[in-house]
Amino acid sequence: MPEGHLRRVRHVGKAGPRHLTRAAGLRLGRTSDSLFQRLRVASSGRTAGGVGLCALAWVATCGYRRRVDPRVRVRAEDAIRSPIDRRTFLTWAGSSSLAGLAMLGAWGPLGGAARASRLVGGMADRVGGQLPKRLKVGVIVPTSGIGQFLGEIVDRSLKASLGHVRDAGLMKGTQVDYEIVNAPAEQFADATTAAYNKLVADPEVIGILWCTPNGIREARPQIQRDNMPVIGVFADLWSEGSLYPGGPERSIFQMLLPDAMAFDALVRYALKDRGYRKAGIIYDSTTLSNARGLFESAAKKQGLRVAGVEEFQIFSGDYGAQLQRLKKAAPQALFVWGLSDNTAGIIKGLDALDAGYVDTPTAKSHAEWRPQVLGYPGGTGEKKWAELAGDAAKVGTLTAWYLGGLVGGPQFAIRDWLARAGEQAPSGGEETPANGFWALLAAAKKAGSTDRTKMVRALEGLSTRFAGLEYGFTPKRHLSLTPDDLCLISLERYTGPVRTDPPYELGREWSTTFPQIRPDYVGPVHLVRPTLAANRRANPGYMRQVLEEGWGTQCTKTPPDALGVDVAMSKACKVH
Repeated sequence: MPEGHLRRVRHVGKAGPRHLTRAAGLRLGRTSDSLFQRLRVASSGRTAGGVGLCALAWVATCGYRRRVDPRVRVRAEDAIRSPIDRRTFLTWAGSSSLAGLAMLGAWGPLGGAARASRLVGGMADRVGGQLPKRLKVGVIVPTSGIGQFLGEIVDRSLKASLGHVRDAGLMKGTQVDYEIVNAPAEQFADATTAAYNKLVADPEVIGILWCTPNGIREARPQIQRDNMPVIGVFADLWSEGSLYPGGPERSIFQMLLPDAMAFDALVRYALKDRGYRKAGIIYDSTTLSNARGLFESAAKKQGLRVAGVEEFQIFSGDYGAQLQRLKKAAPQALFVWGLSDNTAGIIKGLDALDAGYVDTPTAKSHAEWRPQVLGYPGGTGEKKWAELAGDAAKVGTLTAWYLGGLVGGPQFAIRDWLARAGEQAPSGGEETPANGFWALLAAAKKAGSTDRTKMVRALEGLSTRFAGLEYGFTPKRHLSLTPDDLCLISLERYTGPVRTDPPYELGREWSTTFPQIRPDYVGPVHLVRPTLAANRRANPGYMRQVLEEGWGTQCTKTPPDALGVDVAMSKACKVH
């Protein structure tokens, strides 16, 4: 095979559905086999995400502290009330697996991998510090069972990325591969253990992309012993304080936006941009159980009064009692921390109470309760919730995201790579595994070596750009993002801006990039003003293009269609 040729390698295993009940500590009863069969069928469908696949795995931070009572019974008919989608799957998988990992004893077999990896020690310099002729990036992700769609998305991302690496000649003289190892979600940490064992023992694997919420916490001691460079694509160690230097595992890095940062950004918006004085929260206590603590911590730190705390479970369909109690507490902003289906149900419930959001003055009014909704990126960050909620979904419903993950933005390179590869338009999140993949290649290139210690040091000094905007790490920051990279996104509709005084205009993406996803797009879009100063610090060139060309919702300007870096934006907009 000639130098510079790139190929893809896939290893696929099979899943056992009964593993799920044992791992989660649940007793399902006689219908469990049919449940898992139906879950697999339902998971074969696709949903088009508005913001990104990256948000899917924030759930991995939530369930690891919660102990599932083995006496709990889950009815199969409850679990299959609605078709499973990728966010529901990852949330559910992350929570269930982490709740039951102690029962698996899954990490005992790692001894073999440890011995193999110590013998291999990574592929060091071959001659004079040159890279080897062949190297691979390992990928742990489900490719079968109920998580099969996740493997397809990751494979699409990496296929397009390899095409770009080849076309641009980014790794001349080295044959670059990636190897996907199946980690079926039904097998939880047993599957990630087997996948890790296989990859860590392969002398050509220079690092691993952990593209599942399962297993990374339990693998931390082993990863530390192996000194294997690992990039958490769908796991949030940062919010729990265990990402290096908070934890001892120096070879682990994170691409995912932490939910603690998201809460901070949304609370700051509520208090300082909108002038709200009190906020409440309704959250999914089954799978996002850390939401209350993160919300209350952010509110206390910034001086926002907490008015109403309610919870629900992931398969809930009735939120009436919680919403009635929240109505009495009358928060001006309501944090809705749940997945798309739950979020849509809650929004419909608000609308049924005549409590749908109108604008900021109405949200502050004592005459009626109509709070502004600030949501979870895996809920209001998706277009699906708005499609499910219909007219009850209100423009001005916000969540947090980051500049490099804006699917409709002017600089989202992987959108073009996917088109050249004959793949579907990005649905969101394709940039994250791609950027993790390139980070490992760039570290090896920078170090001139695939020695693991040298690669970790190179990653700690990495500043690069690949599928989206610039990203990198430092010795004291193993998270690829900084707070200045965060932005807010707001629901808007293809039919045009909401009528309000003063008025605003929709951005350029509505006539250029969004039609590639769907002509009648309804979903989240960049809301420029609230994080403008911070985003200019993080990426001044990108923000100059946004302002000069009119990307995103830019309010309030006079006139509303004015363009340029010197055009002032005020907080006068009543909607957002």
